[in-house]
Amino acid sequence: MDYDVSSKVEQRGVLAGMLLGKGRRRNHNFFIQHSSTQESYVLFKQQLLEQITRSPVKLQRRRTKQGYPLLRLEPKLIPLTRVLVKKLYRGGQPTISPQFLNLLTLQGIAIWFLDEGSKSFKKTDGKIHALEVYLNTYLPKSENEAIAAYFSQVWGIQWGLSKASRAYRLRMGTKESRRFFELIRPCVPEPMLYKINPSANGTATTYGHQTPPTVKE
Repeated sequence: MDYDVSSKVEQRGVLAGMLLGKGRRRNHNFFIQHSSTQESYVLFKQQLLEQITRSPVKLQRRRTKQGYPLLRLEPKLIPLTRVLVKKLYRGGQPTISPQFLNLLTLQGIAIWFLDEGSKSFKKTDGKIHALEVYLNTYLPKSENEAIAAYFSQVWGIQWGLSKASRAYRLRMGTKESRRFFELIRPCVPEPMLYKINPSANGTATTYGHQTPPTVKE
């Protein structure tokens, strides 16, 4: 599927979603790193970034010291990226503010969830009776509350908070997750449709929140 990134609003929304997802700061720019098992999704992002920056984006293949294969994209720095990185990394650390969240579009939200979302199924006596969906932010409570308020006020989607160790992430149950999946479905590329499959069929149960090992610069 093709995203519409012809407008500055959509370009900004997509880049904001990437920064909230797997994007990591590199000076005034950012790079994206994924497991090599997600190559189709990485190629989708590569195409988007080339449309936004109007420049080729090289797909780099790397390995950690342990031999873990990774795919990396680092787009050309453009003024819009510089502004977004500055807005998100205030004081040198990423801080998700209501002002930054308001830059998102539905396309950006979809990318954020595809990057950092996960789901699990509750079972009783071996039978599935509920679906739990997470947005794995792992941030302080106040930032998660701001994210939940944004989704409620702007999109009518209700997230609750779930404590994970010393941080928090966002959680929703079966009914609300179906609403959320339908909202972002038009923006989900075919290779990633399993992430918004509310059933336990196929690969729907196999994906969890994964953070690839860091590659030393």
